[in-house]
Amino acid sequence: MKKLVSVLVCLMALPIAFAYWSHDVTELSLVQKDSAWNEVGPGKGVVTFTAITKHGVTIQERVRVSVWNLAPKTKYQLIYYGDETHNDVWNYATCIGRPQRTSTHGYFKGSSWNYDFSGFLNDDVPQKLWVVPATDVDCDAGRMIAWNPSGYLFEHATI
Repeated sequence: MKKLVSVLVCLMALPIAFAYWSHDVTELSLVQKDSAWNEVGPGKGVVTFTAITKHGVTIQERVRVSVWNLAPKTKYQLIYYGDETHNDVWNYATCIGRPQRTSTHGYFKGSSWNYDFSGFLNDDVPQKLWVVPATDVDCDAGRMIAWNPSGYLFEHATI
């Protein structure tokens, strides 16, 4: 009887535990594009936005990027093409996280903890997220300093 009561108490507590913590996940595909914005090339990637909430309050936001089939042993940077006041305007860029170096096979995975991306997902502005060689962006100045799109990954669709 004690075991049955223990099992019932645990089963009753499960919905409470799920309401206590939650993870909201949004994914954005990245692809290589040509000058006419058609998908080309082997380079691919995904950006994952995760919000962790406790009692309905966001306690942590994370952006994770994974890419493959890019130039090997090259540093790449995830950027938002724009800044707080200039969306989709050359040469504004906001760096997300730190540059990551690809492996000998052109792969990397990186994360940025506590990056507030709620504005990206909750407004009506179509933001563009790209992975570019770190040499093409000056993160401190918030500017693109070169344009070499054949080596970039672009969002499959804006968010």
